[in-house]
Order: sequence, then C-alpha cells, then structure tokens
Amino acid sequence: MHEFVILPVDIPTLAFSRGCMQMMLGGLLLYLGNRDEGSHAARWWAIGFFLNGVSLFVYPIEVPSAWERPRTEINHLALGASTVSFLLGFWIFSQQPRRVWLLTLLMAIPLISLIVWELIWPNSRLRILCTAVGQALFLILLQQSLQRAPRRELAQIYRRLRFVAIAYLLIVVWSYASLAEVLPTTPVLNLGYHRAFFSVTSLLFMLSLAVGCLALQFASQAARNADLAMIDWQTGLLNRRGFFGAAGNNLQLQPGREVPISVIALDIDHFKRINDLHGHATGDRVLKRLGEQLRQLAAPGQLAARMGGEEFCIVLPDSRQMAAAALAERIRACCHETRVTDEAGHAIDFTISAGVYETTPQQTLEQALIHADEALYLAKRSGRDKVIIGSPVALPT
Repeated sequence: MHEFVILPVDIPTLAFSRGCMQMMLGGLLLYLGNRDEGSHAARWWAIGFFLNGVSLFVYPIEVPSAWERPRTEINHLALGASTVSFLLGFWIFSQQPRRVWLLTLLMAIPLISLIVWELIWPNSRLRILCTAVGQALFLILLQQSLQRAPRRELAQIYRRLRFVAIAYLLIVVWSYASLAEVLPTTPVLNLGYHRAFFSVTSLLFMLSLAVGCLALQFASQAARNADLAMIDWQTGLLNRRGFFGAAGNNLQLQPGREVPISVIALDIDHFKRINDLHGHATGDRVLKRLGEQLRQLAAPGQLAARMGGEEFCIVLPDSRQMAAAALAERIRACCHETRVTDEAGHAIDFTISAGVYETTPQQTLEQALIHADEALYLAKRSGRDKVIIGSPVALPT
C-alpha cells in the first residue's frame, strides 16, 4: 500500500522568495501611487509590502552570533511597522478616521515583546507568541476596516478581502496556538510541516492582499473616470447623463411617492446672439459664470445640471413649487446683475428665463421636465428675464 509523503519545503528559500515578491508588489503600488495624485493609500500599502519584505529578507541570512539579536529585532519591528502601514493605508482609502492609539499599540506589541522576552527574560517562544498577538490584532482591525466600502463599485473587492483577512486570522490563531501547545493537534504535527504550511498560507495571504490593493487602486481610478464622464467640463455641473444617473440613485422618483419634488428648467436668453456678437469664448465665460452661480445658490441635496447647450436644470427634492420659484427668482436676479467681460474687456450683460414645476405623485422626472420646459418657453415668449410657474399642482386636502 502506497503512502503519500509531503515533500519538505525549504523555509529560508521560501521566505526569501516571499520577500522578493513583496518588494516587487510594493514597487508596483508605489508607481501607481505616484501617478495618481489622490492615492496616498497606495503609498502606505507599498511601504507595508517593503517593510514586510525586509522582515523576511533577514530571516534566511546566516549571520554571526553577535548579529543574531539585531536580526531578530529587525524582523519583529519591520513586521510590526508593516501592519501599521497597511492599516493606515486602508483607513485612508476608506476615508475612515486615523486612530493613532491603535497604530501605536500595533507598533508597541513587537517592541515590548523584544524588550521583555529578548533582553530581560530571553524566551524565543514567548517572544514569537507575543508578536503574533499583534499580527492577530492587525487582522481583526483590517477586516473591520473592510466592512464598508467608500463606493459601491468597490464593495465586492472589500467583501473578498475581508474574507481573506478572516481566513488568514483563523490560520494565524491555529498556527501559534499549536506553537504554544494548547491545541490537541499539536503532538501529531511535525514542526517542519507546520512551518511549511504556515509559510505557504502567509505567501498566499500577502499575494491576495497585494492583488486586492491593486484591484482597489484600478477600480477607484475607473470610478473617478466615470465620475468625470458625468461632469460638464465647462460649468462643473452634472451633464445630462450624470443628472439622470444621480437622480435615479438619490431621489425617490417612483410613481406613488409621497414627498414633493420640484423642477426648475432655465435657459440663457439670446445665447446665440452673445456668441455671434462677442465670440464663443465670451459665451463660454457666460456658461461658466452661470454654473458658478448655480453651485453657490443650490442647496446640498439639490441636483443642478447642464442639460445641453445653454439649457440648465435643478431638481429640488422635498420642495414645493413656491420654494423652487423663490430659488429660480434668486438665480434670475443674480444673473441680471452679473457682468462678464469679452475678449476686448467690454462688460457683457446676460439674463435667464426659468420655468418651475412641481411633480405629482404619479409623474416621472422626465414628465416633470417636460412641464418645466413648457413653463420656460412661456417665460421666453412673454419677454424673457422672468420666472414662470407651471400649471398649479393640486395640493392634498
């Protein structure tokens, strides 16, 4: 009868290979972080991989006995510092508060372990177990930081990384509990196989963590590019695509809703004449100035967008048409008093016309926009530079 034999694993060589891999992954993350001005998290992840690689590089090196203690100190302190860097990177990426006391604790555990179990009462097993407590704490904090993604596009990556962290936490607890001889499986496990299993699982964890960090970096960049595709570059407002996307995500627009929603449709008066008489550069300045005013006057939660050309729209959730009409009047008055200079330095006046409409519970946003546009066209036909309220909505009795 044949017996299956597990081939021995060269632990020092595996440790050196892990260190090389993590250095390369850290370099890749550092490259991506330097290319992306908004990604400080990638830089901290890169530092974490570099430090973890350093802790592994010193492991397989044969050194004189006098250098044994410094090598041990570098191994433990670099490992502790890497956990601090990883956790700080995820806090930054997730836009979570930096809890300095936890970072200090993660760094203090291996330091105390070295002082107590290496300098005062030398005991390699207790030193390793004490440092392992810091690793377990790091994994607990890591999976907690992955509970909520900053964007829904990143949620699936967060869930998978959290699963990896929890799985590796269980392996760490099992492995070091076996080393402490507190598990019934300890006597039947060969120490070499035990170390090989832990080394391989550590390699897989760091590889999974690196892949997850890279995936988050690329997914975050893709999400930001998608955001830019929904912003009008001239005015900084939502474009038509971004407007309907934001309305669908943030507003309760289903038929039968209870909250009132009002819509303002507005248009720059005689915009073609401005372009023809003063040039398209002046027309662009008018668009930009109007965009600035809409951003200043619209309240948080109200969606302002450039629907195309000189046409703009504002949606006011939970607002009656009189409140919307008051906002439209403030915008009209502000534009009436605004001056824009042309290429020759001459002051140019511009005005807007606006239509206001309050949706009924049975109407969609598209239907409300049609009625607001009808009120806008009435404002233009009746002299421009004014606000017209659409057909009154029957209020509940």
